[in-house]
This record gives sequence, structure tokens and C-alpha cells, in this order.
Amino acid sequence: MVFIPPPHMLQNKGGKPASQHDTTVGMFVFFVILLCIALFIFIVGPLSDNPPPLAVGYAVSGLALIFGLVAFFSWMKEQGEGNASPDDGSTSDRES
Repeated sequence: MVFIPPPHMLQNKGGKPASQHDTTVGMFVFFVILLCIALFIFIVGPLSDNPPPLAVGYAVSGLALIFGLVAFFSWMKEQGEGNASPDDGSTSDRES
């Protein structure tokens, strides 16, 4: 059986690179996921019969911190680009 995607899926951002906003949202989502995993390791891990090593929790927390900082600075860069044209190609009111 072969899956043939519908036309609206093929035309969605075919070869365009990710925008700054997409990158920021992706980094923030990854930060939240890693933070949840770290909290789970530190809270539920010691309650189990075989807890993970403490270094695992610190490693996941460090990765969450790194991705959180990258997401924050990416968001700051996005906020600084206030007069950039929209990505969807729509025209603004100041052109008329």
C-alpha cells in the first residue's frame, strides 16, 4: 500500500527554510519537553526501586538550560526584527 499525500500537504512550505519564528517555537517546545523529563527524573526517579544516576538528571537539566537560552535569545532576535516584512507575502497598509 502506498500513501499519496493530498495536494495541500505537498504545497505546504515545500522547499522554504524555517522562519525565525518557527525556530523559536521549536526550541521553546524542546526546552519544555526536556524540563518535564528532568523534573520527572528528579521527582519520580528516587521513588522507584532503581533510580537513574544523578548525572542523568543533571545532563538533561543542562540540555534544557542550553535550549532554553537558545530559545530566549532567538526570541529576543525575533523581537528586534520589528519592521521585517511578513513571510506570507501579504501586503501591508503602508504601501497604499
